[in-house]
Amino acid sequence: MPRRFASTAAFVCHLSDLARHVAMNHVLHQHPFTPFDQLPLGDVSAFRALAIPAEILPIEIGDQFRHRMGTKSLDTSQWLPSDEETEPTIAMKRELLRLRRDEVVGLAEGGSDAAEEAAKLIAEFCGVPMQAQGIDALVEASLLVADDIVVMQPKGDEHQLVVVAGVVCSPSRWSIQTKLNSNMMAVHKPVPQYADHVGKAVDTTMARLRADQPMVRSNWTIEDHCALFQPVAPSGPLVQDVTQLWIRMERQTLRALPQTGGSMFTIRTYQQPITEYVARGQDVASTLYSLVKRLPDDVAKYKSMLHYRDALLAWLKPFAS
Repeated sequence: MPRRFASTAAFVCHLSDLARHVAMNHVLHQHPFTPFDQLPLGDVSAFRALAIPAEILPIEIGDQFRHRMGTKSLDTSQWLPSDEETEPTIAMKRELLRLRRDEVVGLAEGGSDAAEEAAKLIAEFCGVPMQAQGIDALVEASLLVADDIVVMQPKGDEHQLVVVAGVVCSPSRWSIQTKLNSNMMAVHKPVPQYADHVGKAVDTTMARLRADQPMVRSNWTIEDHCALFQPVAPSGPLVQDVTQLWIRMERQTLRALPQTGGSMFTIRTYQQPITEYVARGQDVASTLYSLVKRLPDDVAKYKSMLHYRDALLAWLKPFAS
């Protein structure tokens, strides 16, 4: 079993608001549960990241790049499972909510009821009574699971689903505040080729969601910083050696909110050093090599890989052969 660093909720070097919101400095470290702009307290050399669950590892479909929904039905009993990294992730959330709540909690006008309905579903799943209301209920529920939570509900004449609430403590270079009142197409506007490949499919899937039948999918990228809480991208490459990169995987679930007519989107994020990831076997390394190689330049840039791609492929090739 991977060893865990005991002080996962401790932080030092708290930067001023000016440094955090203007400079956005990335501080390199090796501890995913410490924010991108802080250093962990104490020695984290004993920390070992949990191996990313096999069921969400990326797979090859076809021989050309294409965004895919890849959603599958999920038994409700397996909706938001726990593992060895659940406790440190929740500890990280607790500190972020205490010190940086405005960066991780978002609520749009009229979103309180949907936020509370989502919170109650999570509380019921965890077998815990819900005490709070509105967005406070969603915050309370967020500390029951390792997953981030995004809530949507229909708005406007066309009743499009838009983001109305969220508690997001493991963002992959985005923030919940920038997504409020956005529909799915707008949310994914920064993603190259999203609209052409899966835009309509996503809208169709969201419209057909059921409360008693969650859906699950996964998403992957490679980043040059290990922090789960990483709301901004660095101004340039952070490392010189591709063996210092991390593979980042998201287990995403979708579920309807029947009372408010909305839906909820959960995101559980894992970070594993790329050296440990490829050591899982030739099949894993080969799939990653193929997926990186086929990325168009715009998508590689979005996934933080364009600068590293050639060197990464050269390093990966022996593991994939």
